[in-house]
Amino acid sequence: MAVTSLFLITGCASVPGKPIPILATVPSGELQWIGDLPVIRLQGSPYDMGYQHGSLLRAQVQASVKNIMAFADRQAGIPGLGRWMVRKRLDRAWGQMEPFVPAHILEEMQGLADGSGIPLKTLQRIHALPDLTSATCASFAASGTATRDGRFIHIRNLDWAIQSGVQSYAALMVYEPKGGHPFVNVGWLGFIGVITGINQQGISVGEIGARTVDASLQGIPMPFLLRRVLEEADDLDKAVEIVQSGPRTGGYNYLFGDAKGKSAAALETTRSRCAVFRMDQEPTVPFGLHVPNAIFRSDWALDPEVRNLQLASNGKPSLPGLESPRGSSAYEVRYCGQGSLLLKFQGVLDPEVAMAIARAVAPANNIQSVVYAYPQMWVANASGHHPAASRRYLQVDLGDLFSSRLKNE
Repeated sequence: MAVTSLFLITGCASVPGKPIPILATVPSGELQWIGDLPVIRLQGSPYDMGYQHGSLLRAQVQASVKNIMAFADRQAGIPGLGRWMVRKRLDRAWGQMEPFVPAHILEEMQGLADGSGIPLKTLQRIHALPDLTSATCASFAASGTATRDGRFIHIRNLDWAIQSGVQSYAALMVYEPKGGHPFVNVGWLGFIGVITGINQQGISVGEIGARTVDASLQGIPMPFLLRRVLEEADDLDKAVEIVQSGPRTGGYNYLFGDAKGKSAAALETTRSRCAVFRMDQEPTVPFGLHVPNAIFRSDWALDPEVRNLQLASNGKPSLPGLESPRGSSAYEVRYCGQGSLLLKFQGVLDPEVAMAIARAVAPANNIQSVVYAYPQMWVANASGHHPAASRRYLQVDLGDLFSSRLKNE
């Protein structure tokens, strides 16, 4: 892609967002808006934070949960009986994972149920969904000579079921937990797990579904594992350690950024295997690309042991040897697309160019696109059937979010 065409599709890609005055409060909780994005500030005990979440936008939380459950029902394709089958499967999955869910998460979920009026079992079902589905996403991080001014930049595209309508309930949730790091969950109303987010220490996270035969639901659900990273990690080493220690459920590629350390790591995981690669320490492997001062991933694994267990990107664990990922969109567009554009724009990469790269590799089902460039962040969400990266990005000042006006009692 030529430089000119990349900048033409960027255009006026982002708009600054300023919080408007507080519109609603509950004890230790606040609701504001940045542009068209609700911002919920949550503080106190886990139960308190769940209750604040559920009560500040009660009707919207109810609509969000109802919407995602209706989408899950439709996936069975069997009217009437399908709804029962979906709920049985979700209940069974939650039953396997619940023993591994941290106690404070269970307490917060109860608060969310009480604050929103949604049955606890329904909330458990929607929180079981991510580990039963797969999102074929893309992520990269770059710094040093790869960027215009050495700034650390991390993007995360979430490519999932745009037909679910989950994008209509997008929200920023600013957590100020007792005993943990403040963090921003870039997510959706009624969902307390983390798929995308960043903490006050500058640790940013993104995940990519990477289907594998080495999977089990007897582990920490992926969104709660990522939430642990934001709650507990001071630096990149701690973020990596949390995922390594698990116990994990299945196949995911993670890309974690450390804005203060200007470093990043890619983790390729299955239930039993976790391969860790640092920026500028990528192995030389068939089909791999190397970009100085950058690291990037789609769903295929560079680690041969992880790759041998993968179903993602043409993987066939039942056959001898390692299968080529060529021909899959995850490899050709998300992986090679990111790599080739990072090479092309070495030394001139800034947040606007990062948005253009995100747009260039985003498929039609891209529901969320985020550029982390601490202390700023840019967020775009899909609208209807318009992919997130094709829309304007909303600029968010993380310094403003983390300097909350909420006062600790």
